[in-house]
Amino acid sequence: MSQFRSFERPRFFTGRLLTAADLDQEQDYHRGKSRLHNRFLHGWGIVAGLSVTVEQATTVVVSPGLALDCAGNELLLEQPERLALAGLTGRHYVTLRYDEIPVGPQPSPHGEADFSRVREAVRLELTCANPALGHSRMGPGSPGCGQSHALCLATITQHGTAWRVARARHHALHRK
Repeated sequence: MSQFRSFERPRFFTGRLLTAADLDQEQDYHRGKSRLHNRFLHGWGIVAGLSVTVEQATTVVVSPGLALDCAGNELLLEQPERLALAGLTGRHYVTLRYDEIPVGPQPSPHGEADFSRVREAVRLELTCANPALGHSRMGPGSPGCGQSHALCLATITQHGTAWRVARARHHALHRK
């Protein structure tokens, strides 16, 4: 599959009947252009913040910040988030993933509930699998693989009763 695709947007004119598909296509056009811009002008990785610490050897804390995934999605963490380390040993990866959550249920014309909004969100996770595997020659700041997948923020490794944090070296924007 090519990493490039053409874009098509609706053309509006007086008297034209607008459908849900037209409005969806309008949104898809702008979202697609924004993602393309993010991927090829900025690349994937951490833009700002998202530092990872361990509190009292029991909790991972991730600070607010912004990152871009390989698809160009903006991963915005608005406030500090915590993940429990209970029961974990060895090496784990702190990851952040783009998520869309349907909200605002409304009755549809067919009587079933349908959602009227989509909230863009992120999901913070601890995983044993490194999501950066398979990204050789696609380093931070490159357009990446083009797929939406988890972004590794840090690796945490247990040493006795303590945890060590190694921040990922993924910086999307090249600052001068």
